[in-house]
Amino acid sequence: MTRYISILIVLLVTASAYGFDFRKENLEHKIVAGFNFGATTPTSIPREIRKIEGWWPQFTPQLGYNIIYNTSDKWAVGSGILLDYKGMGVRDRVKYLYTEVKLEKDGNYLTGYFTGKNETTVKMAYVTIPLYARFKINDTWNVRGGGYMSYAYSTSFKGKVWDGYMRAPDPTGSEIVIENKGDATFDFGDDVKTFDFGILAGGEMKINQRFNVFGTFNWGLTPIFHNSFKAVPFKMHNIYVTLGISYNL
Repeated sequence: MTRYISILIVLLVTASAYGFDFRKENLEHKIVAGFNFGATTPTSIPREIRKIEGWWPQFTPQLGYNIIYNTSDKWAVGSGILLDYKGMGVRDRVKYLYTEVKLEKDGNYLTGYFTGKNETTVKMAYVTIPLYARFKINDTWNVRGGGYMSYAYSTSFKGKVWDGYMRAPDPTGSEIVIENKGDATFDFGDDVKTFDFGILAGGEMKINQRFNVFGTFNWGLTPIFHNSFKAVPFKMHNIYVTLGISYNL
């Protein structure tokens, strides 16, 4: 976070040096609150996932502060700081999915290729700094686009597999039956990257002088797991839509 704050300070000083006028009438201050809906997911369905049987959201609020500098009647640049929760749950049927699970009956770990049902729950908490350009269409609507940087201070990526079997160490190896839902679990939260970088695009509608409603699409460009992590064989990204309200201070 020290790095992020330093970047913001450098940007403000540089802008001032180039003649940007940071008078009160050129600045907007907003409190934003909303919810994130989406998934931590691969960008396309891998061949190992044969059927998605269910998806459900977690409690994923977003709360923060935005500051916006109007460079003209139409254009502005904005940033801020957000407390940003992202997460979801998914249940699917997989075939020959390479993974690592913990056998609950003896505490041993088993690595191999699983076929059966998989359930995953993701819960992550970030501090996010967005940076974007805003274009005012009219007195009611504006659109924006840019990017964001996030620091994860809490990460959870847990789940279980059942109603199937594991073959180890390769798909032709010996078959180990995993029958019940609580027999084998996984927990990869410690393998999630601390930083997430991505792009954003969205729009905002003015309700009155104080309140606005907004929607923002956020696409994480960096995979959530470290490159050395192999227990999930495909890259996963944070892809979420934020819906919420903003209050003009």
